[in-house]
Amino acid sequence: MAADRPDAPRPRRLSTAAKRKLRQPLAPEHVSERETGDGPVRYLEGWRAIQLANATFGEDRWGAEVVGEVAYRPIPQTGRRSATPVLGIYTATVGVTVEGCGAHSDVGTGVVDEQTADAHATAYKAAVTDALKRALRHFGAGLGNELSASLDGDDVPGPAVEVEPLRREVLAIAERAGSDEARTREWVAEKYGCPLDELDARRLQDAVTRLARGLDRRNGHAQA
Repeated sequence: MAADRPDAPRPRRLSTAAKRKLRQPLAPEHVSERETGDGPVRYLEGWRAIQLANATFGEDRWGAEVVGEVAYRPIPQTGRRSATPVLGIYTATVGVTVEGCGAHSDVGTGVVDEQTADAHATAYKAAVTDALKRALRHFGAGLGNELSASLDGDDVPGPAVEVEPLRREVLAIAERAGSDEARTREWVAEKYGCPLDELDARRLQDAVTRLARGLDRRNGHAQA
């Protein structure tokens, strides 16, 4: 007769309290706001998202990691001078795992506005932080799901950003994903309610992020 073996530990489930927190909208004091050329935008700061995740899941019950490489794409310049040019974009994918929950991943971006080591480091970090916030957002309203995906505050270009490089980046990423310019312009018009040539910097940055996310899934880093 085989010896009795101790039962394997059963996986811990997400607590009722955690589920309740995830269903509740963010408290006003947790939401930051900044001014842009299109008016004020509301967003969740990266450190706050981590703090809320710790409070919701428990510090030892969740984790995040960068999936694949953080890619950098330089943006060709037109020769025109701009107060805040877009010289390149970092794109990162971050996956979040939680005990008792399914995993989620998402894509974030960070804009390089000057060719210095500090600017590249800042944009790299912004891309990772943006991806982390977007991944956490999938777990519920309590981690920012009710905030618009385009309103990430510290990752949104300011009003002085030159928009033409962002338009070119939208078309370039879409082309890499297999879409021609006509279909891309049709998608933009349907998604944002205006032609590509009329999109402001904030919505162009959102389009870049959405297209980069789709390309990332196409290349094998599918969202869980």
